[in-house]
Amino acid sequence: MHPRVHRFIRFASIAVTAVSLTYMAQRANVRADVTAEKLNQVTPATRDLIDAVTPERPVAIHAFVSREVPRDYVTVRARLLSVLREMEARGTAGLTVRIVEPSSFSDEAVEAEEKYGIRPQVVANRDGDRVQEMQVFLGVAVTSGPHEQTIPFIDRGMSPEYELVRALRTVSQEKKKVVGVLRTDATIMGNFDLQARKQQPAWRVIAELKKQYEVRSLNPGAEIPKDVDVLLVPQMSSMTAPQLEHLKKYVDEGRPALLTVDPMPLFDMRLSPSEPMLPPPGQNQGMMFGMQDQGGEPKGDYLGFLEKLGVTWESDKIVFDSDNPHPRFAGSPPQVVFVTERPDGTKPFNGQDPVVSGINEVVVLFGGAIKPAAGFEAQFVPLLQTGTRGGFNKFEEMTERHMLFGLQGPILPRQRKISGVNEVIAAHVTGGESSGEGKGKNVIVVADLDIFGDQFFVLNERGGDLDGDGIDDLRFDNVTFLLNAIDSLTGDAGLVELRGRKAQYRRMTKMDALTKEADDKRNAEIEAANAKAEIELKGAQEALDAAVKKIQDDASLDETTKAVLLKSREEAENRRLAAKRETIERDKARALKATENERDKAVESVRAKVRLIASTTPLLLPILLGFGVWMRKRGREADSIPSSRKRGAA
Repeated sequence: MHPRVHRFIRFASIAVTAVSLTYMAQRANVRADVTAEKLNQVTPATRDLIDAVTPERPVAIHAFVSREVPRDYVTVRARLLSVLREMEARGTAGLTVRIVEPSSFSDEAVEAEEKYGIRPQVVANRDGDRVQEMQVFLGVAVTSGPHEQTIPFIDRGMSPEYELVRALRTVSQEKKKVVGVLRTDATIMGNFDLQARKQQPAWRVIAELKKQYEVRSLNPGAEIPKDVDVLLVPQMSSMTAPQLEHLKKYVDEGRPALLTVDPMPLFDMRLSPSEPMLPPPGQNQGMMFGMQDQGGEPKGDYLGFLEKLGVTWESDKIVFDSDNPHPRFAGSPPQVVFVTERPDGTKPFNGQDPVVSGINEVVVLFGGAIKPAAGFEAQFVPLLQTGTRGGFNKFEEMTERHMLFGLQGPILPRQRKISGVNEVIAAHVTGGESSGEGKGKNVIVVADLDIFGDQFFVLNERGGDLDGDGIDDLRFDNVTFLLNAIDSLTGDAGLVELRGRKAQYRRMTKMDALTKEADDKRNAEIEAANAKAEIELKGAQEALDAAVKKIQDDASLDETTKAVLLKSREEAENRRLAAKRETIERDKARALKATENERDKAVESVRAKVRLIASTTPLLLPILLGFGVWMRKRGREADSIPSSRKRGAA
């Protein structure tokens, strides 16, 4: 055989072998994920769910994925296609996966919109200094017989595997589990505003729950239906005594419930526990010229209800925490509590409870504190709590009543004292006496309702990239906490593991240490300034009391003269006190500014070192490699020179 023919046959054989091995590897779906979080491979539970799809009850997945997406969505598209292809490769004859790459105004785009309600989303595409809009399809429809679940758009903060598995589980069920939401003054299910003559939309939490459950609005004045699997009670303190009786009967039967009790609901301050029930719709609900409505019916004994449940709640306590891990939120009040790993290394979550499984950080907005009731035998498991650098303020310290506008707040108090105690914000209460076949109580109590606000659902969908650089700046797990709580109460924890599969943040511990040191110094100066102000105030008050007593004891003065002198002395002392307070505030602001400047300088110094190391370290390897090649070349050149030509040869 001619050598050229022989080489051609060998080359063709190698090419056929390579193509065959590549095809076999693709069909075998053999891949390795060497990342720490293993986000690029599906979980065993997902594989079991795929294997459970049978031809007797087939499932069809229709994915509409754009060919071109902005840079920010490349990772989402890649993960979505990876999960879809693994489902296609692993699925049996009962699972059909169809991947379509529609373009604008194409037949596929029309099919996606008209048949499944999947529309292209307009997203920003940053290309260098230019920002232009793109229409992107990243939607999936999962159908099984009459059941259909649609994911209109998978945004950057959403997990493709989680969304697909949740939709697949939902359509595979004969009947969805039922989540009942009691209608209270906190109208999270939406309501028609008679005064504004418009419909108030439901909170995003309701739309999120409907993706997995059947959500019903329940009348609190009637018994809770037997087919309700879990009960959600928004702002339990706005319930009447008869309504609490129905709730008590439900809980005593051992049926699960998620109760929220917020000492200061920011979305509507009128729902604070100290305020009366709102009047029925259509009646005047305002406060004008000092005249306040009598409100609706009297509130029930919600504190007594919680005590019997095994929980003590001081409804006028609002917790704070001085630890703030986010420099961009440095100006936020300490009542915005970031429940996450503390700078001292303490972990706030109880890893044994599935509700907080996989959670990194939850934000609480002006929440309250709960603790186990004395002498109660139920199991009280804390879920969310402050750090040891936290404490609380009273409701009356943070609010004031205006003659025209009613209750106003929140007003940040001038003083706050760190208690050094972990204040519990949410807890899971189980066990205790129950009338329901020995089940025991199963209730989660959360002392904050703002924790489920719409802003956290928007942030969860869009991801934590606040500046558009493609890197997540922050991520709050409020949505995950809520869904985990509902799943845990229903006894279905199949999606808890998937929700916890997220890229872990690696904190810059040196930065955290510097920030903690500066914050400690700042807090110490605040406390010292406040203590100084207290001493000054006390001294001024003592001086005023002494002057008043001296004037009152002076028998040579008549009552009119005494009144004039007292008023004059009081005005003088108040002016002196105001001047001292202004001086104290000015000195305190100057000291705090100096402390913050020192902290910023120290942090910037560390950042400069990190930037220097990051920019020079990658250059070391090629420099060393080049130096080694140069030394080897010089050695080979030296070996090739005849000895007679080398310097010093005889």
